[in-house]
Amino acid sequence: MAQDEIKLPEVSSIEGMTAEDVKQYIIFISTMRHNQNRWFRLRNFDALHIAQEMERKLDEFNGAMLDPQPKLF
Repeated sequence: MAQDEIKLPEVSSIEGMTAEDVKQYIIFISTMRHNQNRWFRLRNFDALHIAQEMERKLDEFNGAMLDPQPKLF
């Protein structure tokens, strides 16, 4: 699987996640951790930038999924 094919699932709520969405989520996290390890092991700046971008996307996704504020509109 190429780096650009690895994406977070596009769901609006945690209750709407299917088994395939969870699998996609786990693959995304695994790839992010792989790039973090590459950075610490090799000091490869490509891996650093990829890991930072994936961390940002994951933080946004988790924030949206775990937001306790109900969406009224």
